[in-house]
Amino acid sequence: MTPGRPPRECARCSRTDVRFATTWPEGSICRRCYQRATRIHGTCGTCGQHRLLPGLLDETPVCVDCAGIPKDFHCTRCGREDEPVRVGLCAHCCLTDDLTPLLADPTGAISPTVLPLFTALTQQTHARSARTWLTVNPDATRLLRDLAHGIVPMEHATFTDHHEPAKVAFLRELCIEHQLLPPVHLDVERFATWLDDKLPAAHPADARLIKQYARWVHLNRLQRLADAGVLKKGGFLAAKQSTTVSLEFLHHVRAAGLSPATCTQACVDDWLATGPTTRSLARAFVRWAIAHRHIPSLTFPYRVAKTEPVITQQQRLEHIARLIEPGDNLATDERAAALLLLLYAQPLTRIVSMQLDQVRDERDTITVSFTDDALTIPDPFAQIIRNHLAALPNRNTAAHRDTPWLFPGRRPGQHIHQTTLMNKLRDAGIDLRGARNAAMRALVVELPAPVVADSLNYSYNVTDKHRRNAGATFLDYTSRRTR
Repeated sequence: MTPGRPPRECARCSRTDVRFATTWPEGSICRRCYQRATRIHGTCGTCGQHRLLPGLLDETPVCVDCAGIPKDFHCTRCGREDEPVRVGLCAHCCLTDDLTPLLADPTGAISPTVLPLFTALTQQTHARSARTWLTVNPDATRLLRDLAHGIVPMEHATFTDHHEPAKVAFLRELCIEHQLLPPVHLDVERFATWLDDKLPAAHPADARLIKQYARWVHLNRLQRLADAGVLKKGGFLAAKQSTTVSLEFLHHVRAAGLSPATCTQACVDDWLATGPTTRSLARAFVRWAIAHRHIPSLTFPYRVAKTEPVITQQQRLEHIARLIEPGDNLATDERAAALLLLLYAQPLTRIVSMQLDQVRDERDTITVSFTDDALTIPDPFAQIIRNHLAALPNRNTAAHRDTPWLFPGRRPGQHIHQTTLMNKLRDAGIDLRGARNAAMRALVVELPAPVVADSLNYSYNVTDKHRRNAGATFLDYTSRRTR
């Protein structure tokens, strides 16, 4: 830098300690801002054409012609206007060039074994992400080559027996999504694998006992739910937590100088009194062990929640008002999920597994169904759902062939993970349980509890409990007195 001359700064981010990629009419552009700008596609704010929008006029993305950028971003091979990856070639053409020798047979044609996957990868909107994935994951790249050349068979055992199964798990899910492999219940398989990895650290006798319990109770239950098509991520996580807490209970018994066969009531009471409330999750295991005579007949009480979190209706209304504020920094999927939580008291486990056919847009009316009833979403909240449907996330890669999910996830063929959505809404400042309880109380005050239960897929006991907690029993009494 010449003495006395101010440091060169990026016209977009104003940083000076960066590498610069180019100079446009607005000024110098750093590499990061250049990459961001050359990956924006949409309708030009000036000419109205749907093009690449690297330019910026009055904070509005515009095309190269309207911005006066002296560069042609059209691919010299396919004509697609996109960020150049190699000289004159877009990411799609570069991905095709990289995959063809990798997946081709001796004749130069793509192997039929992996042809559907080749087509999906090269035609996905974000070809750049596929190139990055193959570059940073050589294990997946080598396995893909071996599958195409017939060195290893296209079957589940090829992936589960791989020396790095976690690194090829995403490739396996892609093969399932594009029907190269038969469907499999991944959560059931993951639980069995997790169990085998968890048990070696335990006392050998305890490991055998927990293995019996986990396989006969949790694994069988997960398999039945999966076969019925109703297995949710929460069931898998609950089985893991229950098994973990049961192992911790047996460790507590051993630390007291006892064994499962000599466990005492005092040992159980000490376990429950000296730890967090999650210790109560060992109850199912203890009851099973007592029934099968592994543990003497003892009392392991239910845990009764002392408090029920609930936010005020004013706080709930403030959250709802945020959903329709265009300036609020919430993504479309976050707004839609928060809407279902705050208006219809739906738990996250149910929201993440909702399907597209549960929402219908007919004659300018948006309806949502949690049971057989179709509930009309009033304006202006209907627009939130429309915006989400128009910009469904994770649809620009080969991970989703024809997704049925209202909230598609990053994993092939899977909906968004409950924890991911939970963290998003918590980061937005929403107390999830408190908001759901507040929404339920507002609903059961306005409508009969059985109607709410039938419409929102809750049991009558749950809605009756919320009606009592909301004080509606007293309201019913005063209304009858008035009449």
